[in-house]
Amino acid sequence: MDVEIDNKIAEFRKELGLSQAKLAKAVGLKRRSIMAYENKTISPTLETAYKICKVLDKDIKEVFIFK
Repeated sequence: MDVEIDNKIAEFRKELGLSQAKLAKAVGLKRRSIMAYENKTISPTLETAYKICKVLDKDIKEVFIFK
């Protein structure tokens, strides 16, 4: 069973005025990882998704949409 995961990382990041680089630094990642998540090239691990949500101050269900 394939699960498609959409996300609103870019939307919430821009609302906070954060660049990809600043979000990446706050989460402990490289900018290209954030770019890949936003482009839906790859999905973050559960731990990384949680860290992203903490920085964005959002619930994981707000940021990640399971289809």
